[in-house]
Amino acid sequence: MTVQRKGSFVDGKFIAASEGGIHHRNGESAQSSALARQITGERVPLSLLGDGYIEAIDGRDIEQNAQQQGHANSGIAGVSVSVPVLEASGSSTKMQVGRFGWKSQHSSLMSSCADSLRNELGMRNRLYPDEYPTHAASDGPTPFDTPDAETHKTELERLVDKIRHTSSPPRDASLAANPDAQAGEKLFAEIGCAVCHIVTYKTLPPGTSINGGTYKVPKFLGSAVIHPYSDFLLHDVGTGDGIPQAAKPEYLDQSTANKFRTAPLWGLRFRQSLMHDGDSPGTEAAVKRHGGEATIVRRKYEQLTPTEKQQLQQFLSSL
Repeated sequence: MTVQRKGSFVDGKFIAASEGGIHHRNGESAQSSALARQITGERVPLSLLGDGYIEAIDGRDIEQNAQQQGHANSGIAGVSVSVPVLEASGSSTKMQVGRFGWKSQHSSLMSSCADSLRNELGMRNRLYPDEYPTHAASDGPTPFDTPDAETHKTELERLVDKIRHTSSPPRDASLAANPDAQAGEKLFAEIGCAVCHIVTYKTLPPGTSINGGTYKVPKFLGSAVIHPYSDFLLHDVGTGDGIPQAAKPEYLDQSTANKFRTAPLWGLRFRQSLMHDGDSPGTEAAVKRHGGEATIVRRKYEQLTPTEKQQLQQFLSSL
């Protein structure tokens, strides 16, 4: 299944189509669901494995990634975005560094999963309570996520808890020990891939309050060394489709229209259709497609010898 984002430009600004411009397709061609004069763009689903660790990354580390790239003056200049923590209450909106979604439009798993629960599974919830504009009133209200009578937990709460307990995708230990893969890992850093696909983070200490004070980092996620291979910043790598995304319409940032979050590479070997739209069949196709800010890095890849390219691909296949 893929998701198609739809909308149009009005007075130079992107306006989403009905239902937030989200159209879910299963076995349907991209062309068949596009209307005349409509802007469309594909999105492939993102892995949820290890997202609890990503949630526990200090937002200042992500902002520091942007600062370091800016100071390097290399043409690579990722942008960190500040987005609302939808579950946080109070008179003012709590904002936090985004890290989930193709536009880093969510900063917490609760916010991100609430969005998915409504817009992917068709279940309204306390963070996304509005009825679907296209829903016929005569059919009665659509499902609403309510607490279970026995556990007193909502489906949203159970879903978030389950995701937070998932392990991060491990590397293929056998392949990672291969000399070619190890040589490829060095090339990955040397040609500049690791500038955006940052290898290592240490999560916040256990007990640290995050998400606007609604969640404390638990022991099983705190002070953990992780290797997601992402800076969690937005970049223009030449594949933009002009469609911004946000947690809610009022937070739509038009400047992100052609930018995407650096995809974490852990678990890469389990995915066949790469980049935001799934149009890159494999790692080499994805690397060759990098342009924009990543043009210099791609050219360095193209200058590698056939043996070096094979070594780099061996490394990527171990992730």
